[in-house]
Amino acid sequence: MLSRVVRRFWNDHRGYVIALTLIAMPMLLGFSLLVIDVGRSSNLHTDLQNAVDAMALAGARELDGRDDAISRAQTAIEKIANSAAFSGGGTGMSLGSHISVTYKAGNDAASTVTVFFLKNIPANDDTPIPSSMKTTTASEASYAWVIAKPQAMQTIFPVPVGFTRSTISIAADAVAVYHASACDVTPIFICNPYEPAGNTSEAASQQAATDLHTNFAAGNLYGRQIEMHSTSSANPGPGNFGFLRTPLGNGANVMAEALATGNPGACYTQDSLDTETGAMAGPVEAGVNTRFGIYEGSFKGSRGDSRYRPAQNVRSAQKQTGQNGCKGYDPAMVGSTVGDVTKAVPLGYGATMSPLGGGKISTGNNWNYANYWSVAQGGTAPSVSAILGNYSSYPPGATGTPSRPSAYDVYRYELNTAALLNHASANGEVGTPTTGGGQCYSGPALSSYTGSEYGDRREIFAAIVNCGYEASIGHLNGHKQTQAVAFARMFMTKPAIKAGSERYLSLEMIDITGKGGRGTLDEFLREEAELVR
Repeated sequence: MLSRVVRRFWNDHRGYVIALTLIAMPMLLGFSLLVIDVGRSSNLHTDLQNAVDAMALAGARELDGRDDAISRAQTAIEKIANSAAFSGGGTGMSLGSHISVTYKAGNDAASTVTVFFLKNIPANDDTPIPSSMKTTTASEASYAWVIAKPQAMQTIFPVPVGFTRSTISIAADAVAVYHASACDVTPIFICNPYEPAGNTSEAASQQAATDLHTNFAAGNLYGRQIEMHSTSSANPGPGNFGFLRTPLGNGANVMAEALATGNPGACYTQDSLDTETGAMAGPVEAGVNTRFGIYEGSFKGSRGDSRYRPAQNVRSAQKQTGQNGCKGYDPAMVGSTVGDVTKAVPLGYGATMSPLGGGKISTGNNWNYANYWSVAQGGTAPSVSAILGNYSSYPPGATGTPSRPSAYDVYRYELNTAALLNHASANGEVGTPTTGGGQCYSGPALSSYTGSEYGDRREIFAAIVNCGYEASIGHLNGHKQTQAVAFARMFMTKPAIKAGSERYLSLEMIDITGKGGRGTLDEFLREEAELVR
């Protein structure tokens, strides 16, 4: 009887599923809570990562090398951080609570992120960033590194099974870098005048970039004339210039178009420039000189096209005047010096020049301003304060007052007064370009083109490159990517001049990007930040 009861009980499977369910329920519930915890931690990490990504990008966007770059970056990060809240974490947090990711420069206790600025980063992402790469110097800072402090998240999983509740830490960090591209610039690069001749050292290259910015900020480049020569040398250096590749095609004619219009059809990234080689000497003269109302070579038929209009002040010591002056640049000269005080002299006349690699540079702001004014305008030259009161390109951070105005500031002063533009030098040359038929400009009226709207045709915008170092590592051999230390805004004191098989440009540096710059290049820059780590 007993054995029959036992056997019946043993063979009775009713309620079996309920029993198994009761046994498995703690495990199923625990696993479900574990999945919830994993999801919560993943959400928290995603939110933190999004936060530091946004902060790093905002900070890096301000790292343009200027003296206030780091303070601007910190302000940008504060604005991003203090306006955002992220759900899913926090010490002692429960479901539905949130944390705010905040940053306050100089107050680590009030910040939930830590911010560093870096000069560079290791090539391998798995390599920790050493302290030697951190910087507090604005001109050195290229990267913003934002680290979220670990956030403790209380887990739910241990509760049902009777264990003590625990926390896990969630953290995130991001590194972003600043990139600058220049659009609508002349496809020319010039060699850094502060790079040592024959340089092959990366350290010397970095110092040369610093010297360029430091000297510009101090006013040491104000009013200095720089004579840049084209060259086919395999070892270009200070005093040389070369060309940047355009997507419009290859060949001298394409380059001539880009030089004439200042439109290369591309934006150039500062740390990734494509160079162009070849026999380009002719296009420099023909293309650039349309900016002075000179139409020769392939540009003889372009006189009616507004893209090739002359500047509104083309005074340049041109020997011939009227229609004959539009056929080519034939300056009044005394020996090898451009300008003749009995006829006409160019802006920047009389500067004492010294060798600069393949070209020349004036020993200071020493051009003969008084002599220029006497020949071009007659009478006594206006005071420095009068010229700079109209327009000043003197760096705002420079101390003292310049001994004389720059050629560019005098040019702007003349532009402001029609009587000065129309005043004739001894040989009859005036600043106002000749228009009409024949060889001269015959397109839409120049009065339709204001400087603020269309730019000044005697200004060119170019990249500055440490040519010695870039050549030593094979980056100037044509269609190779090279790096610029800055972009520059420059004034052509006279048209391009033929010197044997070369052409040379006479320039005055008005502004540069980065530390010490005046900010007038901002309209041509496309600045952006990129996450790199």
